[in-house]
Amino acid sequence: MAEQLTIEQMQAVYDRGGKLLVSAAAGSGKTKVLVDRLLSYVTDPDDPADLDEFLIITYTKAAAAELRGKIAAKLTEMIAKQPYNRHLHQQIQRLYLAKISTVHSFCADILRDYAYRLDLSADFRVADENECQQLQLRAMEQLLDEAYEKAQQDADFRAFVDTQGLGRDDRQIPQILLKVYSSARCHLDPEEWLSWCVESADTKDIGDVAQTVWGAYLMEDLRRYLDMNIVALKQCARKASCAEGMEKPAAVLEATVTQLVYLRESQSWDDVIFRKNIDYGRLTFSKKCTDLELVEEIKAVRNSCKEGLVKRLKGFADESEQVLSDLKMAGAAARGLVSLVRRFDRLYDKLKSSRRVLDFGDLEHKALDLLLGKSRSGPTAAAAEIGSRFREIMVDEYQDSNGVQDAIFAALTAKRQNCFMVGDVKQSIYQFRLADPGIFIEKYNSFVPAVQAQAGQGRKVLLSKNFRSGDEVLQAVNDVFSKCMSCQVGGLDYGEQEMLREGISHIPLDETAVELYGIEVREDTYAEEADFTAQRIAELLDGTHKVRDGDALRPIRPEDIVILLRSPGSVGREFRYALEQRGIRCATGGNTDLLQTE
Repeated sequence: MAEQLTIEQMQAVYDRGGKLLVSAAAGSGKTKVLVDRLLSYVTDPDDPADLDEFLIITYTKAAAAELRGKIAAKLTEMIAKQPYNRHLHQQIQRLYLAKISTVHSFCADILRDYAYRLDLSADFRVADENECQQLQLRAMEQLLDEAYEKAQQDADFRAFVDTQGLGRDDRQIPQILLKVYSSARCHLDPEEWLSWCVESADTKDIGDVAQTVWGAYLMEDLRRYLDMNIVALKQCARKASCAEGMEKPAAVLEATVTQLVYLRESQSWDDVIFRKNIDYGRLTFSKKCTDLELVEEIKAVRNSCKEGLVKRLKGFADESEQVLSDLKMAGAAARGLVSLVRRFDRLYDKLKSSRRVLDFGDLEHKALDLLLGKSRSGPTAAAAEIGSRFREIMVDEYQDSNGVQDAIFAALTAKRQNCFMVGDVKQSIYQFRLADPGIFIEKYNSFVPAVQAQAGQGRKVLLSKNFRSGDEVLQAVNDVFSKCMSCQVGGLDYGEQEMLREGISHIPLDETAVELYGIEVREDTYAEEADFTAQRIAELLDGTHKVRDGDALRPIRPEDIVILLRSPGSVGREFRYALEQRGIRCATGGNTDLLQTE
């Protein structure tokens, strides 16, 4: 098993002694590492483990079933090599006892075991999404009926309603309440978070908008943007000053930089208001300018700076006194919103309790009540007891965990720090379900490399070798991510450590592997884009363009081509029509976001 692993994969498989975070890039063998780590415990000659001594958390039931299948396949392969190893034979039976599940399934199991400690009926069931929606709808109707009946006595409620459609249309209110309710449930203490929301809206004793949460964010965002553009425009000015016939453009750019620096030095909200009108001057180029590429670069950088700055300065429309006055009125609306959310929570809980059902949020929070106590003061005896059952807790797709789930893992592993977390923050796609990739990033930044870690210290391993794609594709990915991914965009700086590298050597291609086109659309975006794409596909299928097939190259076949659509429906029909016009058929059915040529 070990001889097939890279050095970094071996670290991920065999490192012990503390919490381990594995940042596994796409195609780097994430699942292989998880399976091999699990089986490295099973085959440890000094202390062989059983598979049911582990808790493995996956994101979906389908992923859990797939992982169980891969473990079974690996075990079968090992048994074929060691047919008389009784311990390995036993693991085939124990595999079906092993805890490989979603976090919600695990929470449901421990809540049933410890229901008596939480005054919870042990015969509760987990409501499905449709049932939850029906109960929420009933709770919402009752809530709003009661709220409107008492609206004259509740100024905060009236203030909140007035912010939605200026009192004419309140259709958005249920959606807003549910969104805030769901957001609160992703925090360790929903009540505390809701209280913070109300306190943040209180502008009493605040003299400048920049001291508020929102003002501070806008000020910092403006500074970051100015820093970036000051550097870019300085570079343009320097290049222009060294080019023939560009003395005037260089002077205009330097004058713009001076104004941007002056704006960057603003210390208050009103400073920005006073300094925000930038005179970019008139940028003209004489006929002596021979470097046309530099001319276009300067124009593009300057226009981009202007457009982006206009967008950011829209938030600085009024002076601090006026904005604070508006925020004072918004504070009443925030109190009204939070009050409604709290009342909705109570009504919804009452309906669930009457049916002895829990939703997914209940499973997580009641599990936290069990593991940390209702005061969240620290791991309970139950947490120590449950945690002691597992030699290690393994969390797959860790980048899609939220704060409550992470607290559950932390409580179970508080004593032995035996938590293995694997994922890739670049593949975090479930923030719309309130996943928090910031949890992954915080550990990524604070944990030390595994080779340097002391006993009990959080450590990390980076798997950056890709075994799926050729170097041409990896270089293109690196180029894109290094330019667009940073702490501000994506939460992580994409540097030398994070770059993908070829894990195995591939035969070189005869032509460029990655192509990027910009299409100037004149009439119909979908039709013109589809027509261009279909024409390019027809060219690729002419027999002269090749792809890898093992250790050789062969002509591209129709089945090699998959088109990822940005949206199904009319877009798919346009692409299908454009392809069929050129004699290229598409497979029907399957994922509506994909087209497969055949």
